[in-house]
Amino acid sequence: MSHLSTYFPLANKVALITGAARGIALHIACALSAAGARLAILDVREGEGRAVAGLLGSGQGQAKFWKCDVSDDDAVRRVVAEAEAHFGRIDILVNSAGVDVDHPSAPGLPLRQWERAAQLNLNGGIVCSKHVLAAMVRVGGGSIVNVLSLYNMAEGRQDRSDYASTEALRLAGLNAQRYASCNIRVNSIQPGFLRPPALAEAMRDAGDLTQMLSDRAELQMLRESGAATDVAAATLYLVSDASRFVTGSELVIDAGYGGQ
Repeated sequence: MSHLSTYFPLANKVALITGAARGIALHIACALSAAGARLAILDVREGEGRAVAGLLGSGQGQAKFWKCDVSDDDAVRRVVAEAEAHFGRIDILVNSAGVDVDHPSAPGLPLRQWERAAQLNLNGGIVCSKHVLAAMVRVGGGSIVNVLSLYNMAEGRQDRSDYASTEALRLAGLNAQRYASCNIRVNSIQPGFLRPPALAEAMRDAGDLTQMLSDRAELQMLRESGAATDVAAATLYLVSDASRFVTGSELVIDAGYGGQ
């Protein structure tokens, strides 16, 4: 079988990926790198971020790390300008930095913790998109993918209790309309329960992790376990020319959990 990159080549493309020092975003970075993209890796975790850039070819000019808080407008403006100057272009933005947090009405949840999550999960994507759009216009188009919070899968997708994810979906649709004439596509990915380390740790703290995993599996149409690579493959599709006719869409990757 041919390598995935032969179907979705990203040669000569530059991708800016937020939160790529670990978790799902790290797998996305690896997938896009394997398809030929050069990577601007943004994260607040400097040690891990530099290690990822080294793994993906910083020595060969294929990747470079920037320490950046994506909710900081000035910092994002500076980093995007530096990334465009370094690579000569920006074609792809993957907004994947964020944190998962309980609903703000949860007993004992400090309001500042919820406010910080909203800054990262909603404002971060807005800020990064704002500053990357001009760079995409200069190269004749681009693709933005918003990887939404895992939280609003936790209580059932219909509940939509994660305000940040709901607003991110609405804004993605508006941006898809606004920038379609510039050949810029904007789509979102809604992961289901993929058991990333942070969420697994939170569930373990809340009770028996094994039983919780079993309970969730019963609510899925598919019995296979999800993985970060499933989101990475979907992202590769959405940023490549294979999805050239797709914009303003939400791709749900949840084994049918939300449809039950």
